[in-house]
Amino acid sequence: MLHFSKIIPLSNSSVGKKIESPFIVLMLWYTSLIQHHMKDTVTFKIFFAMLVLAVIILASVLVVRIQDDRASLAPYTIGTPVVPSTELPLGMTLKTFEVPPGEVPPSIALSVTKDTMGGWDVHAETANFTFAPEHLDGAPVAGEGHVHLYIDGQLIIMLGPWYHLDALAPGTHTIRVGLFNNDHSAYVIDGKRIEAEQQLTTESGMTTSSMNM
Repeated sequence: MLHFSKIIPLSNSSVGKKIESPFIVLMLWYTSLIQHHMKDTVTFKIFFAMLVLAVIILASVLVVRIQDDRASLAPYTIGTPVVPSTELPLGMTLKTFEVPPGEVPPSIALSVTKDTMGGWDVHAETANFTFAPEHLDGAPVAGEGHVHLYIDGQLIIMLGPWYHLDALAPGTHTIRVGLFNNDHSAYVIDGKRIEAEQQLTTESGMTTSSMNM
């Protein structure tokens, strides 16, 4: 059994010097370890930030790829006339979306004006309605969607209120616009579609039109 009668200052003894040196070395090692850990922490944070950035970039690429794939599989071409072989399926064109009771119904007005640079500008002016191109082909939501533009029965998907027609052959053309929900169901009020129509007669150097709502 060991008995200590008094405390000997280690720093003033030969034993203390032997103990003091390893203690200092231990403290220095511990300090170095902390600094190294901090460096590793900073490195880890940088690595983690780069990893998150890489994931975001990859996710964005995948989203664009999915959207492109969806567009390539769609039975229509956005912004261009749809040829008869790729018209919307009959079941899709027959779907309707009844405006919920108590809600202010959306409306649409049509104007077609001759562009000074050539062609015609189609304006589908809507009220109580929001164009939602990001939800195209998605679930129906009241008050949003897109417009179906028909030129002599030929479908064009409008994802905004304006569309430019490059040329129309001489003669009388029927131009019709209608409000459609995200899933291409036609907006209706009491079973009647919300749409507007205009007859446009084009001749050499002359254009006349008449509108029907």
